[in-house]
Amino acid sequence: MTRISLRYLAYRLIVSYFVILGIMTLAFLLLRLMPGSFADAMISPEMPKEARERIRDQYNLDEPLWRQYLSFMVNYQTGQFGWSPTNNTEVWSLIERRLPRTLVLFGAAFIFGYIVGPLVGMYLGWWRGTKRDKSIFAGGLVAYSMPAFWIAWLLIWLLNYQLGWFESSYMMTQYPSDHPFLEPFSSEQWNWWRASLDVLHRITLPLLSIISVGWVGAMLVMRTQMNTVVDSDYVYLAKAKGLSERTVMIKHAARNALIPVATQAIVGVAFIIDGAVIIEVVFSYPGMGELILQSVVGRDYPTAQAVFFVLGVLIVVMRLLTDIAYTYLDPRISFEGGE
Repeated sequence: MTRISLRYLAYRLIVSYFVILGIMTLAFLLLRLMPGSFADAMISPEMPKEARERIRDQYNLDEPLWRQYLSFMVNYQTGQFGWSPTNNTEVWSLIERRLPRTLVLFGAAFIFGYIVGPLVGMYLGWWRGTKRDKSIFAGGLVAYSMPAFWIAWLLIWLLNYQLGWFESSYMMTQYPSDHPFLEPFSSEQWNWWRASLDVLHRITLPLLSIISVGWVGAMLVMRTQMNTVVDSDYVYLAKAKGLSERTVMIKHAARNALIPVATQAIVGVAFIIDGAVIIEVVFSYPGMGELILQSVVGRDYPTAQAVFFVLGVLIVVMRLLTDIAYTYLDPRISFEGGE
Protein backbone atom coordinates (compact mmCIF):
# COMPACT_ATOMS: atom_id res chain seq x y z
CA MET A 1 0.00 0.00 0.00
CA THR A 2 1.43 3.37 -0.98
CA ARG A 3 2.08 5.89 1.75
CA ILE A 4 1.30 8.95 -0.37
CA SER A 5 -2.35 9.97 -0.51
CA LEU A 6 -4.21 11.09 -3.62
CA ARG A 7 -5.13 14.24 -1.73
CA TYR A 8 -1.51 15.18 -1.21
CA LEU A 9 -0.61 14.28 -4.80
CA ALA A 10 -3.43 16.50 -6.08
CA TYR A 11 -2.21 19.30 -3.81
CA ARG A 12 1.33 19.04 -5.17
CA LEU A 13 0.05 19.00 -8.76
CA ILE A 14 -1.95 22.18 -8.11
CA VAL A 15 1.04 23.88 -6.49
CA SER A 16 3.26 22.88 -9.41
CA TYR A 17 0.71 24.26 -11.85
CA PHE A 18 0.67 27.63 -10.10
CA VAL A 19 4.48 27.67 -10.09
CA ILE A 20 4.39 27.18 -13.85
CA LEU A 21 1.91 30.07 -14.11
CA GLY A 22 4.37 32.16 -12.14
CA ILE A 23 7.16 31.23 -14.55
CA MET A 24 4.98 32.30 -17.49
CA THR A 25 4.11 35.58 -15.79
CA LEU A 26 7.76 36.30 -15.06
CA ALA A 27 8.74 35.54 -18.65
CA PHE A 28 6.02 37.87 -19.91
CA LEU A 29 7.03 40.74 -17.61
CA LEU A 30 10.76 40.45 -18.21
CA LEU A 31 10.26 40.68 -21.96
CA ARG A 32 7.90 43.65 -21.74
CA LEU A 33 10.02 45.55 -19.18
CA MET A 34 13.01 45.64 -21.50
CA PRO A 35 13.87 49.10 -22.89
CA GLY A 36 11.90 49.77 -26.04
CA SER A 37 9.58 47.29 -27.73
CA PHE A 38 10.83 43.75 -28.14
CA ALA A 39 9.04 43.69 -31.48
CA ASP A 40 11.21 46.56 -32.72
CA ALA A 41 14.28 44.41 -32.05
CA MET A 42 12.82 41.59 -34.12
CA ILE A 43 11.57 43.74 -36.99
CA SER A 44 14.16 44.98 -39.44
CA PRO A 45 13.60 47.52 -42.21
CA GLU A 46 14.41 44.85 -44.79
CA MET A 47 11.42 42.74 -43.75
CA PRO A 48 8.40 42.72 -46.04
CA LYS A 49 5.38 44.59 -44.75
CA GLU A 50 3.45 41.34 -44.42
CA ALA A 51 6.15 39.86 -42.15
CA ARG A 52 6.16 42.94 -39.90
CA GLU A 53 2.39 42.88 -39.59
CA ARG A 54 2.44 39.16 -38.85
CA ILE A 55 4.84 39.69 -35.92
CA ARG A 56 2.72 42.48 -34.48
CA ASP A 57 -0.41 40.41 -34.90
CA GLN A 58 1.26 37.28 -33.50
CA TYR A 59 2.01 39.02 -30.20
CA ASN A 60 -1.07 41.29 -30.12
CA LEU A 61 1.14 44.38 -29.88
CA ASP A 62 -1.73 46.69 -30.79
CA GLU A 63 -3.82 45.38 -27.88
CA PRO A 64 -3.78 46.64 -24.26
CA LEU A 65 -1.18 45.07 -21.98
CA TRP A 66 -3.72 43.07 -19.98
CA ARG A 67 -5.11 41.54 -23.16
CA GLN A 68 -1.59 40.69 -24.31
CA TYR A 69 -1.02 38.96 -20.98
CA LEU A 70 -4.19 36.86 -21.24
CA SER A 71 -3.37 35.84 -24.81
CA PHE A 72 0.17 35.01 -23.77
CA MET A 73 -0.97 32.80 -20.89
CA VAL A 74 -3.49 30.94 -23.04
CA ASN A 75 -1.01 30.43 -25.88
CA TYR A 76 1.76 29.13 -23.65
CA GLN A 77 -0.53 26.66 -21.90
CA THR A 78 -1.54 25.25 -25.28
CA GLY A 79 2.00 25.06 -26.67
CA GLN A 80 1.66 28.04 -29.01
CA PHE A 81 4.97 29.83 -28.49
CA GLY A 82 4.75 32.13 -31.48
CA TRP A 83 6.97 32.67 -34.49
CA SER A 84 10.76 32.79 -34.66
CA PRO A 85 11.78 35.76 -36.83
CA THR A 86 15.40 34.63 -37.20
CA ASN A 87 14.56 31.05 -38.17
CA ASN A 88 11.36 31.94 -40.02
CA THR A 89 9.44 29.07 -38.44
CA GLU A 90 7.29 28.31 -35.42
CA VAL A 91 9.13 28.34 -32.10
CA TRP A 92 7.56 25.05 -31.05
CA SER A 93 8.97 23.30 -34.11
CA LEU A 94 12.47 24.44 -33.08
CA ILE A 95 11.98 23.19 -29.52
CA GLU A 96 10.48 19.94 -30.77
CA ARG A 97 13.65 19.24 -32.75
CA ARG A 98 16.15 20.43 -30.15
CA LEU A 99 14.67 19.14 -26.89
CA PRO A 100 15.09 15.36 -27.57
CA ARG A 101 18.77 15.91 -28.39
CA THR A 102 19.36 17.75 -25.12
CA LEU A 103 17.43 15.12 -23.17
CA VAL A 104 19.62 12.39 -24.67
CA LEU A 105 22.84 14.12 -23.66
CA PHE A 106 22.00 15.70 -20.35
CA GLY A 107 19.54 13.03 -19.29
CA ALA A 108 22.30 10.46 -19.64
CA ALA A 109 24.72 12.73 -17.78
CA PHE A 110 22.23 13.27 -14.94
CA ILE A 111 21.41 9.58 -14.54
CA PHE A 112 25.05 8.51 -14.67
CA GLY A 113 26.17 11.28 -12.30
CA TYR A 114 23.50 10.46 -9.73
CA ILE A 115 24.35 6.79 -9.83
CA VAL A 116 28.12 7.18 -9.58
CA GLY A 117 28.08 10.15 -7.18
CA PRO A 118 25.98 8.59 -4.39
CA LEU A 119 27.78 5.24 -4.71
CA VAL A 120 31.19 6.86 -4.35
CA GLY A 121 29.94 9.06 -1.52
CA MET A 122 28.49 6.04 0.27
CA TYR A 123 31.83 4.24 0.29
CA LEU A 124 33.80 7.35 1.20
CA GLY A 125 31.51 8.04 4.14
CA TRP A 126 31.82 4.45 5.28
CA TRP A 127 35.62 4.56 4.90
CA ARG A 128 35.90 7.98 6.57
CA GLY A 129 39.38 9.02 7.55
CA THR A 130 41.13 6.35 5.45
CA LYS A 131 43.62 7.05 2.69
CA ARG A 132 41.07 6.00 0.08
CA ASP A 133 38.57 8.50 1.48
CA LYS A 134 41.05 11.37 1.53
CA SER A 135 42.53 10.72 -1.91
CA ILE A 136 39.22 10.26 -3.78
CA PHE A 137 37.65 13.16 -1.89
CA ALA A 138 40.55 15.46 -2.82
CA GLY A 139 40.38 14.33 -6.45
CA GLY A 140 36.66 15.03 -6.53
CA LEU A 141 37.19 18.56 -5.17
CA VAL A 142 39.82 19.23 -7.83
CA ALA A 143 37.43 18.09 -10.59
CA TYR A 144 34.59 20.13 -9.05
CA SER A 145 36.70 23.30 -9.16
CA MET A 146 37.46 22.96 -12.86
CA PRO A 147 35.22 24.66 -15.45
CA ALA A 148 33.36 22.13 -17.57
CA PHE A 149 34.38 23.87 -20.80
CA TRP A 150 38.08 23.58 -19.86
CA ILE A 151 37.64 19.85 -19.31
CA ALA A 152 35.81 19.68 -22.64
CA TRP A 153 38.74 21.32 -24.45
CA LEU A 154 41.19 19.01 -22.69
CA LEU A 155 39.21 15.94 -23.77
CA ILE A 156 39.00 17.23 -27.33
CA TRP A 157 42.78 17.77 -27.42
CA LEU A 158 43.58 14.36 -25.95
CA LEU A 159 40.90 11.98 -27.25
CA ASN A 160 40.22 13.65 -30.59
CA TYR A 161 43.28 15.57 -31.81
CA GLN A 162 45.97 13.35 -30.27
CA LEU A 163 44.44 9.85 -30.17
CA GLY A 164 41.58 10.20 -32.66
CA TRP A 165 39.30 7.95 -30.64
CA PHE A 166 36.15 10.10 -30.62
CA GLU A 167 34.57 12.82 -32.71
CA SER A 168 34.29 16.27 -31.16
CA SER A 169 31.45 17.93 -33.03
CA TYR A 170 27.80 17.48 -33.95
CA MET A 171 25.54 14.66 -32.85
CA MET A 172 25.60 12.46 -35.89
CA THR A 173 27.54 12.02 -39.13
CA GLN A 174 25.95 14.20 -41.83
CA TYR A 175 23.26 15.19 -39.34
CA PRO A 176 20.63 17.40 -41.03
CA SER A 177 20.09 20.25 -38.54
CA ASP A 178 16.74 21.18 -40.08
CA HIS A 179 15.16 17.78 -39.50
CA PRO A 180 13.62 16.25 -36.38
CA PHE A 181 15.67 14.09 -34.07
CA LEU A 182 14.59 10.69 -35.36
CA GLU A 183 14.18 11.41 -39.04
CA PRO A 184 17.71 10.37 -40.15
CA PHE A 185 17.16 6.96 -38.55
CA SER A 186 14.36 6.15 -40.98
CA SER A 187 16.37 6.74 -44.14
CA GLU A 188 17.78 3.92 -46.24
CA GLN A 189 21.36 4.88 -45.39
CA TRP A 190 20.80 4.48 -41.65
CA ASN A 191 19.50 1.65 -39.55
CA TRP A 192 18.94 1.89 -35.82
CA TRP A 193 22.09 -0.03 -34.94
CA ARG A 194 24.42 2.04 -37.11
CA ALA A 195 22.75 5.30 -36.07
CA SER A 196 22.99 4.42 -32.36
CA LEU A 197 26.69 3.60 -32.63
CA ASP A 198 27.33 6.82 -34.53
CA VAL A 199 25.49 8.92 -31.93
CA LEU A 200 27.32 7.13 -29.10
CA HIS A 201 30.66 7.74 -30.81
CA ARG A 202 29.99 11.46 -31.08
CA ILE A 203 28.23 11.97 -27.76
CA THR A 204 31.01 10.45 -25.65
CA LEU A 205 33.19 13.55 -25.32
CA PRO A 206 30.42 16.00 -24.30
CA LEU A 207 29.00 13.35 -21.97
CA LEU A 208 32.39 12.84 -20.28
CA SER A 209 32.79 16.62 -19.98
CA ILE A 210 29.57 16.94 -18.00
CA ILE A 211 29.96 13.79 -15.92
CA SER A 212 33.52 14.66 -14.86
CA VAL A 213 32.09 17.57 -12.87
CA GLY A 214 28.44 16.61 -12.35
CA TRP A 215 28.98 13.53 -10.17
CA VAL A 216 30.93 15.39 -7.49
CA GLY A 217 28.00 17.33 -6.05
CA ALA A 218 26.05 14.17 -5.26
CA MET A 219 29.19 12.55 -3.86
CA LEU A 220 29.87 15.43 -1.46
CA VAL A 221 26.32 15.41 -0.09
CA MET A 222 26.22 11.62 0.23
CA ARG A 223 29.62 11.49 1.95
CA THR A 224 28.59 14.11 4.50
CA GLN A 225 25.34 12.31 5.28
CA MET A 226 27.06 8.95 5.58
CA ASN A 227 29.48 10.46 8.08
CA THR A 228 26.43 11.43 10.12
CA VAL A 229 24.43 8.21 9.96
CA VAL A 230 27.26 5.72 10.55
CA ASP A 231 27.21 6.67 14.24
CA SER A 232 23.43 6.30 14.55
CA ASP A 233 21.91 3.86 17.02
CA TYR A 234 20.12 1.87 14.31
CA VAL A 235 23.44 1.27 12.54
CA TYR A 236 25.01 -0.08 15.74
CA LEU A 237 21.90 -2.21 16.33
CA ALA A 238 22.15 -3.67 12.83
CA LYS A 239 25.79 -4.54 13.42
CA ALA A 240 24.90 -6.12 16.78
CA LYS A 241 22.38 -8.37 15.02
CA GLY A 242 25.23 -9.87 13.03
CA LEU A 243 24.26 -8.42 9.67
CA SER A 244 26.99 -8.21 7.05
CA GLU A 245 28.87 -4.98 6.56
CA ARG A 246 27.44 -4.53 3.04
CA THR A 247 23.87 -5.00 4.31
CA VAL A 248 24.34 -2.49 7.11
CA MET A 249 25.99 0.03 4.78
CA ILE A 250 23.44 -0.17 1.98
CA LYS A 251 20.10 -1.04 3.59
CA HIS A 252 20.47 0.86 6.86
CA ALA A 253 23.00 3.68 6.50
CA ALA A 254 22.85 4.61 2.80
CA ARG A 255 19.08 4.56 2.51
CA ASN A 256 18.69 7.25 5.17
CA ALA A 257 21.59 9.26 3.77
CA LEU A 258 19.96 9.42 0.31
CA ILE A 259 17.23 11.91 1.25
CA PRO A 260 19.40 15.07 1.05
CA VAL A 261 20.88 13.69 -2.17
CA ALA A 262 17.38 13.64 -3.69
CA THR A 263 16.98 17.30 -2.75
CA GLN A 264 20.39 18.13 -4.19
CA ALA A 265 19.37 16.43 -7.43
CA ILE A 266 17.07 19.37 -8.17
CA VAL A 267 20.04 21.71 -7.88
CA GLY A 268 21.94 19.24 -10.04
CA VAL A 269 19.34 19.51 -12.79
CA ALA A 270 19.70 23.29 -12.82
CA PHE A 271 23.50 22.93 -12.78
CA ILE A 272 23.46 20.59 -15.76
CA ILE A 273 21.05 22.81 -17.69
CA ASP A 274 23.23 25.82 -16.89
CA GLY A 275 26.25 24.02 -18.33
CA ALA A 276 24.29 23.05 -21.42
CA VAL A 277 24.92 26.34 -23.17
CA ILE A 278 28.72 26.18 -23.01
CA ILE A 279 29.10 22.44 -23.60
CA GLU A 280 26.76 22.41 -26.58
CA VAL A 281 28.54 25.40 -28.11
CA VAL A 282 31.99 23.82 -27.57
CA PHE A 283 30.91 20.63 -29.34
CA SER A 284 28.53 22.27 -31.86
CA TYR A 285 25.84 20.04 -30.37
CA PRO A 286 22.40 20.92 -31.80
CA GLY A 287 20.43 21.09 -28.55
CA MET A 288 18.54 23.56 -26.38
CA GLY A 289 21.68 25.18 -25.01
CA GLU A 290 22.92 26.13 -28.45
CA LEU A 291 19.41 27.34 -29.31
CA ILE A 292 19.42 29.65 -26.27
CA LEU A 293 22.72 31.21 -27.33
CA GLN A 294 21.62 31.65 -30.93
CA SER A 295 18.34 33.23 -29.81
CA VAL A 296 19.95 35.69 -27.39
CA VAL A 297 22.71 36.71 -29.80
CA GLY A 298 20.20 37.04 -32.64
CA ARG A 299 17.71 38.90 -30.40
CA ASP A 300 15.11 36.27 -31.16
CA TYR A 301 13.18 36.96 -27.97
CA PRO A 302 10.17 34.67 -28.60
CA THR A 303 12.47 31.66 -28.99
CA ALA A 304 14.64 32.53 -25.99
CA GLN A 305 11.54 33.11 -23.86
CA ALA A 306 10.00 29.78 -24.86
CA VAL A 307 13.22 27.84 -24.27
CA PHE A 308 13.63 29.27 -20.77
CA PHE A 309 9.98 28.41 -20.06
CA VAL A 310 10.37 24.80 -21.21
CA LEU A 311 13.50 24.34 -19.10
CA GLY A 312 11.71 25.86 -16.11
CA VAL A 313 8.85 23.40 -16.53
CA LEU A 314 11.33 20.52 -16.58
CA ILE A 315 12.75 21.65 -13.23
CA VAL A 316 9.25 21.96 -11.72
CA VAL A 317 8.39 18.44 -12.89
CA MET A 318 11.63 17.10 -11.39
CA ARG A 319 10.78 18.82 -8.09
CA LEU A 320 7.39 17.13 -8.08
CA LEU A 321 8.91 13.71 -8.75
CA THR A 322 11.41 14.29 -5.93
CA ASP A 323 8.58 14.97 -3.47
CA ILE A 324 7.03 11.65 -4.41
CA ALA A 325 10.39 9.86 -4.21
CA TYR A 326 10.80 11.00 -0.60
CA THR A 327 8.11 8.59 0.54
CA TYR A 328 10.08 5.61 -0.79
CA LEU A 329 13.48 6.74 0.45
CA ASP A 330 12.48 7.33 4.08
CA PRO A 331 9.72 5.26 5.72
CA ARG A 332 9.38 7.90 8.45
CA ILE A 333 7.82 10.31 5.95
CA SER A 334 4.07 9.92 5.54
CA PHE A 335 1.75 12.04 3.46
CA GLU A 336 -1.51 10.40 4.41
CA GLY A 337 -4.25 12.93 4.87
CA GLY A 338 -2.17 15.54 3.04
CA GLU A 339 0.32 15.91 5.93
